[in-house]
Amino acid sequence: MIGRSNIGFIPFMVVLLLIVPGLSSAQPVKIGYIDLERIRQSYQGFRDAESEFQKAAKAVQDQVQTRQQQVELMKQQHEARKTMLTPERRQQEEGNIVREEQDLLQFIQSSQMELAQQEADLTRPLQETIFTVVQMIAKEENYTYILDASTLVYVDPLKAQDLTSRVLEELEKEVN
Repeated sequence: MIGRSNIGFIPFMVVLLLIVPGLSSAQPVKIGYIDLERIRQSYQGFRDAESEFQKAAKAVQDQVQTRQQQVELMKQQHEARKTMLTPERRQQEEGNIVREEQDLLQFIQSSQMELAQQEADLTRPLQETIFTVVQMIAKEENYTYILDASTLVYVDPLKAQDLTSRVLEELEKEVN
C-alpha cells in the first residue's frame, strides 16, 4: 500500500529513471579556464588602452593640480590683505574662494566619471574580442565550461585545461 508520504516520491523516481539513461550517453563535461589578469597584462590591446587611459588621467590630474594651486593662491592673497579690506570686500573674496573650491570639487567629480567612462569605452571592445575568442575555442574544442581563474578556488589540472595561452595566441592572430 502506498502511503501519503510516498506519493511525491514515485513521480520523482519516474523522472529520475527517465533522465539517468540519457545522462550516460551524454558527452563528458569538458572544463577550461583562462587567467583574465594575465591576458590583460600580456595582450598589447590592453597595454595600448592602459597607456591611452593613463595619458588622459595625467591630463586631468594636471588640471586639478593647477586649479588647486589657483585656489591656494587666492587664499594666500586674501589672508595677506584681509585686514586692509572692508567687511563687504572681505566677505566677497571669501565667497569667491568658496565658489572656486566648490567648482574644483565638481570638476574632480565630473572628471572621475568621465575617466571611468573612457576606461569602459577603451576596454569594452577588448573584452568583447576576448569573449568572441573564448567562444570560438569552446565551440571548436567542445568545452562545456570556460571559467575565469580569479574566481576558481580549486582546479584539478587533470580535468581542467588552462586556455590562457591559446586565447592570447588567437588574439595576436587578430592583431596581425
